[in-house]
Amino acid sequence: MALVKEKTVSLTGRSVVNNVEIARFNANVATNNDSMTTTNTTINNVEAYRKNIKQVRKDADEFREYVRATEDSVYEDVATEETTE
Repeated sequence: MALVKEKTVSLTGRSVVNNVEIARFNANVATNNDSMTTTNTTINNVEAYRKNIKQVRKDADEFREYVRATEDSVYEDVATEETTE
């Protein structure tokens, strides 16, 4: 028997223009070998999305970079833990 540890990080972002939440971004970053990062985008206001599509896409790209940076950090932590065990 062995203790199986898993660290999951939940990330959320919102694209807001003129105090209107247009889109919400979610990601879950898991560290075990059986799980993977999942990301979702929900458009809350289609009309506002179409009018502000460039800004929302810019926000989505920024969120993806945030997810990648978190993955890098989490995976580095796991690799460090594995080498010390």
